[in-house]
Amino acid sequence: MGEKQTRRRGAALESVILEAAWQELSERGWVGFTVEGVAARSGAAKTVIYRRWSNRVALVEDMLNRARADAEVPIDSSGSIRADLLGFLEGMTAFLSTGFGDAARGVLCESSREGQPSIFEDPGIVSTVAAMVEQAVARGELKQIPSPIGVNLGHSLVMFEFLQTGMPPSRAGLVDLVDNVWLPALGAAR
Repeated sequence: MGEKQTRRRGAALESVILEAAWQELSERGWVGFTVEGVAARSGAAKTVIYRRWSNRVALVEDMLNRARADAEVPIDSSGSIRADLLGFLEGMTAFLSTGFGDAARGVLCESSREGQPSIFEDPGIVSTVAAMVEQAVARGELKQIPSPIGVNLGHSLVMFEFLQTGMPPSRAGLVDLVDNVWLPALGAAR
């Protein structure tokens, strides 16, 4: 008699499927990512996957939200708003250069739901930059808290560039963005 195979359900099954989705995405990229491939890797039937996620966009969006929540790391201040902003954008572009970036771009481009996908509703990015700005005001590098548009400008432009070209900006592009666009928008003295 063989061993009785236990049936996976609930969170355990979702975890196996989402891990298989990450492996599929890592190996095949967004273009080659299919629910069929995830089903084969996870050992779950396609119908089981489609019961939980309506399509590949919904599956990847859920996978990315979970991966993002696990990856959040607080940023320590360097004592310079320029260095903090540049370091933040370098971390962002490094992250976008992974399979996460490829999938995030694919989700945004293929999403048919109204509004933006939840992977772009990240209060962590806004609060991280806001904390850097508040520290710069406290140090006297900035005279006052700038407008929300000024605070969000740098990472918004990086995302726009990434979505348009499929590539995050280069290091030189980030330096140019911080020095000639973002710091002036924040009201930093030259």
